[in-house]
Amino acid sequence: MKNLIINMTTLKINILDYGCGNLLSLKRSFEHLGFNSNISKDLKEILEGDVLILPGVGSFGNAMQSLKKLELIKTIKEFAETEKPILGICLGMQILLTEGYEFGKFDGLNLIPGKVEKIKDNLNPKMKLPHIGWNNIEVGSGMSKFISLYDKKKFYFVHNYFANTKNENDTIATCNYSGIRIAAIIQKKNIIGCQFHPEKSGEIGLQFLKSFCQNHKEL
Repeated sequence: MKNLIINMTTLKINILDYGCGNLLSLKRSFEHLGFNSNISKDLKEILEGDVLILPGVGSFGNAMQSLKKLELIKTIKEFAETEKPILGICLGMQILLTEGYEFGKFDGLNLIPGKVEKIKDNLNPKMKLPHIGWNNIEVGSGMSKFISLYDKKKFYFVHNYFANTKNENDTIATCNYSGIRIAAIIQKKNIIGCQFHPEKSGEIGLQFLKSFCQNHKEL
C-alpha cells in the first residue's frame, strides 16, 4: 500500500455519537494529529463524510438498541456500501459482526460475518477477566503495509468479549491473552475493527489512527 499525500484539514472524519463511545478522547486524538473531526449523529452529515469512526464503550445489546433508536443502522450500512472506510473501536468493532452474546443474543450490523462471544476463562484457571492492559498484537502474513506496520506493537485493551469471525481471513491480527488467541484487528474490504483502544494507546495508537486516515482510499 502506497502512502497517500492528503489534505488533513479537508478530510471529513465523523465520530458516530450514539451514546456508547469515548468521543472526546477520540476527537482530541485526531486534533493532535492535525485532522479535523466531527462528533455527529446527523444522517446526512455522516453519509457526506469521508471516514466514519464507530467508538464503543458498554454492552453489545445496548449499543445496537441505541443505533436503532437513532435510526443509524441503515445509515451505517449505506455508508459501508459507498466503499468509504469505517473504523470500529472496541465495542464499535464488535457490533460490526452478525450477532453478539453479551447478556443475551442480539443482532449486530452484519458488515463482517461472525459472532461476539465471551472469552472462555475456563480454558485457563489463572485467567483474569476483563482482558485489560497492554498487549502485543501479531499481524498475519501477507497483510497490507498499513496493518503490517503494527506487528509486535503494544496496544491497550479492555474487554470481556471477543470477535469470532466466520471467515478466519477476516481476522488479520491477533493477540495472546493467557494462552488464548483473540482477534485484535478484523477487516472486510473498507471496514476495519480494532479490539484495542488506539486513543488510549499512546504514540503507537496515534500512529495507528494517522495511518488509517492517510491510507483511507487504499483499504
